[in-house]
Amino acid sequence: MQRVFRRAKMSTYILTSMFPDGFDEETTRLLGRLIPRRGRFAFVASDFEHRHDTTDFYFGGVLTWFRDAGISFERSYVVDGRMTPSEAQAAAREADVVWLSGGDTLAQFGSLEEYGLVDVIRQHPGVIIGMSAGAINMAKTAVLYDPPYGVHTATVYAGIGCVDISADPHFEPDRIAATLLNASEERVIYGLCDNSIIVCHDGQTEYHSEVYRLSGGEVERIN
Repeated sequence: MQRVFRRAKMSTYILTSMFPDGFDEETTRLLGRLIPRRGRFAFVASDFEHRHDTTDFYFGGVLTWFRDAGISFERSYVVDGRMTPSEAQAAAREADVVWLSGGDTLAQFGSLEEYGLVDVIRQHPGVIIGMSAGAINMAKTAVLYDPPYGVHTATVYAGIGCVDISADPHFEPDRIAATLLNASEERVIYGLCDNSIIVCHDGQTEYHSEVYRLSGGEVERIN
């Protein structure tokens, strides 16, 4: 069945890779500007049914990044299999900021579909932040190449539909897989190095730190 994409006009979408040392100064300033409402924060796991201790560990780490950046939320919670689908939908819908975590990309998307969260996230009027797997799944058309999780060929699928940007996180310009270059013959892919960010808001796209564009088998840095 074809998915119809409807987006709230005032949503803010943030695609990231990873922050090995927490938010740097540029990211801190950027998030301070982009997150005016700080009531509820929803951390959407990549593994809904297993490894809850690992999920909670990364949830705590992300909250620490925000606190160190001077951003605190009145309420924060994890969205995963410890909630029912209706509870998960309400938790995401009521959040001012939704964080789509990293991890197993396909497992996360499967859980988003199973729990009825795809439409909730796509139609959300607030701030949606996708890190790594979450950034990939935010795409209208996702392109996934992820050998650590058993994806050894470029896999293309319909993602959440927040943005028309196919992201490849943890991008290393001196170690580009031929599989990605070949995939770029059919679809533009944006390589996100760690500490980099793409922001989409009100019809505008911003690139921060080191971001690359892969198209037609060629690679260029775009900022």
